[in-house]
Amino acid sequence: MAKYNISLDDLTPNNLQVLRRINSVVLPLPYSDAWYKESLTVGPLVKLAFFNEIPVGAIRCSLVVPQKHNVGESKIYIMTLAVLAPYRRYGIGKQLVDYIINDVVKLEEMAFVKEVYCHVWVENTDALEWYVKTAGFEKGEVVPGYYKKMDPPGDAVVLRKRV
Repeated sequence: MAKYNISLDDLTPNNLQVLRRINSVVLPLPYSDAWYKESLTVGPLVKLAFFNEIPVGAIRCSLVVPQKHNVGESKIYIMTLAVLAPYRRYGIGKQLVDYIINDVVKLEEMAFVKEVYCHVWVENTDALEWYVKTAGFEKGEVVPGYYKKMDPPGDAVVLRKRV
């Protein structure tokens, strides 16, 4: 039986191009240089995944805090989750999501987070099924025209998981 090792690592200026490359191969829309630069400032909300020391996946999140006078709970938004196609059956995406749900949410500065959520293109049935069946998210509302840079603009399903 073949052995393999899956590990997660922090994003640094030295491996920033790895995040950019994985996203460009897997995701249908490009992200700006400013987005990648900001990714270096979000600490535990971004991780790279390695399969036998080969970079094959990444997750990038943001913290969503209600405005001062609004009622609501803080949330973590999964901005991107990407795993290279040949490595999708090894549990790498699940390990990345579990890291956010089980490790990041337990950090003292994240103790007020009550939900993790994301948007998935309605046509990406594989991702929608994965989030529900594998990662335990629940489908929410459809947001018409969420992906404005698609031609034509694409609708998104909101997926949520209480933590």
